[in-house]
Amino acid sequence: MQAHSIGSMLDQQKGFGPGFDFLRIALAISVVAAHAPYVASGGGDGEKTWILWFPHYAILVMFFALSGFLIAASGLRLSLKEFLVNRGMRIIPALAVEIVLSALILGPIFTALPLSDYFTSVGTYKYFTNIVGLVNYVLPGVFTGNPAPEVNSSLWTVPFEYACYALMTLFIVFGWLRKPSLIVLGAVVLVGFGLALHFTGQTAQPSELPAGVAGTLYDKLFGTAIFLGRGAKLPVAFMLGIAIYLYRNRIPYDARILAACCALCVIAALLGPAPWTSQPVLNAVISPALVYITAYLGVSKLPRLPFFSKGDYSYGIYLYGFPVQQVVRVWLPNAPLIVQFAVALLLITMFAAFSWHWIEKPILKLRSRFSFVARKRLEPDAAAEAFPGAAPFAVSVNGIGAKRSAAS
Repeated sequence: MQAHSIGSMLDQQKGFGPGFDFLRIALAISVVAAHAPYVASGGGDGEKTWILWFPHYAILVMFFALSGFLIAASGLRLSLKEFLVNRGMRIIPALAVEIVLSALILGPIFTALPLSDYFTSVGTYKYFTNIVGLVNYVLPGVFTGNPAPEVNSSLWTVPFEYACYALMTLFIVFGWLRKPSLIVLGAVVLVGFGLALHFTGQTAQPSELPAGVAGTLYDKLFGTAIFLGRGAKLPVAFMLGIAIYLYRNRIPYDARILAACCALCVIAALLGPAPWTSQPVLNAVISPALVYITAYLGVSKLPRLPFFSKGDYSYGIYLYGFPVQQVVRVWLPNAPLIVQFAVALLLITMFAAFSWHWIEKPILKLRSRFSFVARKRLEPDAAAEAFPGAAPFAVSVNGIGAKRSAAS
């Protein structure tokens, strides 16, 4: 009997990995949970705490690996223009709405400043630069009484997401998606350069407040960005996610490999945090295991979560999570952490549902020309209206197998 591969499991699902929906929601909620202690106390010690340090590393690695895996098919199937339009329509509208709501509604409600000062402050309008990846975390006078001063700490990943799409643009332009070994080589070079810096005495600089922003060019290059800091894991995970998709027909779908990867992660979690758990070392040793776990679970038949199966709420949870948690901290400053988390999660889910049904899902109808997943997630009648006579399709490129685009 022929052994299953990641690719054969994906083909059995007609190119749509059912486990990815579960993973997206689980990872998004995990981000909210990881932020809860910081919002409650303002302490940044979560990444230095025994065992708890590991989710701070693993969650975003899996998110970016998932993104790389899913959009690799888009990069193969679409022209560069179509790919960029597809990605832009998926990411920017919902992000822009969250930024506008934060600056024009949440800010005026929660600022400690007079409204005239708030609306004449340069900081209010600088916040809109988050839409294009120029991250600003604070609004004038907003949440200044909270332990954590940021309006939305999650925005630190936006520039890295844009950078990953820039990488994909290069891969499409130069045809490297047809040469997956070059994608792997790129990840190896990035990790290798980080290891070289690490073992020659460079260390990641502590990030300045707001979180994730370094003050000098040196800090941006060697502190929080792509070599040594917390952002170093993101492009590596993204490229490995692309690579595992491109090699999917050669990579076994094997529970024993999954168990070995999980065991490696558990051992690392138990041993750390320690000096050896630097970003470059983790990127070299742990990130490949996490990427395999992500792909394995993504093509598996994982259960659909009640209520969350009504739409893809993961992006909304990620966008609205931190601001809503800050609001709950203002409302319930003395409530136990678990109560703050539960109340926040309920409200976050409501905002995520709003984002999906009123912003993201309508955009899917516009994106459906480019995206297989967009068509998949439209109701049959809406899909028929958007695409009269359209049917599910499969495209074989250079014998690699069925290709499907997917939105993260």
